[in-house]
Amino acid sequence: MRRRRIGLTGLLLAAVSCSRAVSGSAPPDRGAFPYDAALFDVLAADPGPAALDSLDALEARTRDDLTGTLVTVAEDPALHPLLRANAVLLIGRRHPPAHLIVLGPLLDEADERIRLATVVALRDYLPGRPEPAMHLLARALRDPSPAVRARVLETVAERDPVLLRDYVAREPSAELVAIARELILVAEQRGAALVPGPDGSLARTGPAGHTLRFERVRSWPSWEAAAGRLTLTVPGGEPVTLGEAVEVSRDVVPAFFSPDGRYVVYEDARRVRVRDIETSEERDLGEGIAPRPLPFTGDFVFFRPEPGGAPPAGASAELAYRALRASFAGGPSAAAPVPVGRVTATTRTEVAGGASPVRWAVIDESGGRFTVRAEGLTSLVLPDPFEGSGR
Repeated sequence: MRRRRIGLTGLLLAAVSCSRAVSGSAPPDRGAFPYDAALFDVLAADPGPAALDSLDALEARTRDDLTGTLVTVAEDPALHPLLRANAVLLIGRRHPPAHLIVLGPLLDEADERIRLATVVALRDYLPGRPEPAMHLLARALRDPSPAVRARVLETVAERDPVLLRDYVAREPSAELVAIARELILVAEQRGAALVPGPDGSLARTGPAGHTLRFERVRSWPSWEAAAGRLTLTVPGGEPVTLGEAVEVSRDVVPAFFSPDGRYVVYEDARRVRVRDIETSEERDLGEGIAPRPLPFTGDFVFFRPEPGGAPPAGASAELAYRALRASFAGGPSAAAPVPVGRVTATTRTEVAGGASPVRWAVIDESGGRFTVRAEGLTSLVLPDPFEGSGR
């Protein structure tokens, strides 16, 4: 997994090193570099996995921790911007938590390469220090350079749809707005909250143009909860009711389209169902809640409570669920869902009225893995979609 991750990072590093520089393109001068000449060679070369290996070898030879020197290089305005940018990238790859504070001021540097490198470095802090890293990335989304803002979008990806929606409202570039909107759709497809319409309804549109709409019949605003009707509308058609007992917490509607838009999985009356939109055939997968599409596959996951049942409404409790994987396609003869793990959820009366955190869980991509996460829910690493079906 480490090599796969580094390979992706290497592409990003190369893109940064080739970016336009505000201060000119003259190569760095080794004679003006006040540190080890071997470190100059590392920082002056095209960055990537080889640079990491060279830095490790240099440390082994000198028996010095060079991270502090990298920080000094990154902060030194007298040094060539390319050396400084590559130092920032290597700091990010090592991501010592104590050095996150170094990156904030670098977002104000005049040279675009340094700002781009800082954004790339922040990506490596997201798994362990998400809040401060996202705060700095939000700042970078106001950078005057479209190239920097584009790199921030690549780094933020689908992690924060609220930030992306705010960005869309002020971004002048139609191209970047389109990218941000695509990322918002990805976030919503992975479990992020939807934005209520003027009438309080919640809707999402699938890749084939079909629309799912949740209409509140009962609502408990102080608990961030609602129950109501879910309908499906195909282009040019009339709404078809899918469920009358759909439960929604924190504006997360438990209904999602397959990647090709032909199928929809949804929860109604705490059972999971799949509908073939072309044929109107449905199959009932039994007891379960909170379905979520498994990225880059034709499958989805959902959660079945383990024996013991749900607590009374509003009560605090520890709940356990089996995570099950099933296919969108296949009709009534499709294979039965297969277990892929187990999670426990802690409900609290002061959080969404004691609803289970699994209801607002999102699928997060981090470190090359897909994970189901939510506050109050134990983490679940999902099967790698690039390594077979897991069946």
